[in-house]
Amino acid sequence: MEFRQLEAFVAVAEKKSFSLAADALYLSQSTVSSHVKNLEKELKRQLIVRTTKSLRLTPEGETFLRYAKRIVETRDAAITAVSERPQSMLRLGASSIPSAFMLPEIIRRFQAGHPDVVCVVRQGDSRDIHEMLQDGTVDVGFLGQEFPSTKCGYISLCADRLVLAAPASDEYRRMKEEGKGLREILKSPYIQRERGSGTEAVSEQILRELGMSPTALHIVAGTNDLQSLTRMIEEGVGISICSELAVREMAEQGRLLTWPLNTVATRSFYIAYCGRRKLSPLQGEFIDGAVQLYHR
Repeated sequence: MEFRQLEAFVAVAEKKSFSLAADALYLSQSTVSSHVKNLEKELKRQLIVRTTKSLRLTPEGETFLRYAKRIVETRDAAITAVSERPQSMLRLGASSIPSAFMLPEIIRRFQAGHPDVVCVVRQGDSRDIHEMLQDGTVDVGFLGQEFPSTKCGYISLCADRLVLAAPASDEYRRMKEEGKGLREILKSPYIQRERGSGTEAVSEQILRELGMSPTALHIVAGTNDLQSLTRMIEEGVGISICSELAVREMAEQGRLLTWPLNTVATRSFYIAYCGRRKLSPLQGEFIDGAVQLYHR
């Protein structure tokens, strides 16, 4: 198995196209196709289903993609670690909510005092970020879930309030006006977050508190992309349990409707680091700045 095969597979999976993957890698389409075919041959598994109009990953492909991305990212991190001026770069990992709604202000404040520092952000679900911290792909992580580990240290930054978000349609407006309960609303088509996200983990606790099983939901779609999730809700695909941060602006604009979730099931956002590696002064300052911002 070669790195170029893994890179080709990851690029095709992310771009959903052999031609776009070839452009991104500066290779011919036939070369990219050959790399993927050789990888499938070595694994003795089909990873990608190709048709004349579409491309999708097989279940084996979905599983393998997670590991292939980690290998490629770890290789890139190793190169970065020995490149010039590594002290001027901070490698940050963040799950979807912190990446979109917390990191921009944290980075802006930090760079005001460190204008020469380059902050490189990698995004994934909370489990991805936890794994990146452990293997050294990132220096500091922002997660919506704390994982049991003797390797990572966690500092709670702030609490996250979850809400039930629905399309701003006449049907859901009527439900809101009539005071329909959550159990009734949750019979609607439901959009599921990806496994590994902090939101999905707490959502399951909330459903159990309501006396509902996650398997009882009428799931019509699933996504690991926050923007895709909120757009699908807005377009009427279904409802979902979301972070209030992610949907607040759309709700204020009347593009979505939200219901509070009166539940004991809560979650926090954390800043995390690998305790096995000594923090550099720059990493320590970054963590201290983030903690001060949210604990002021």
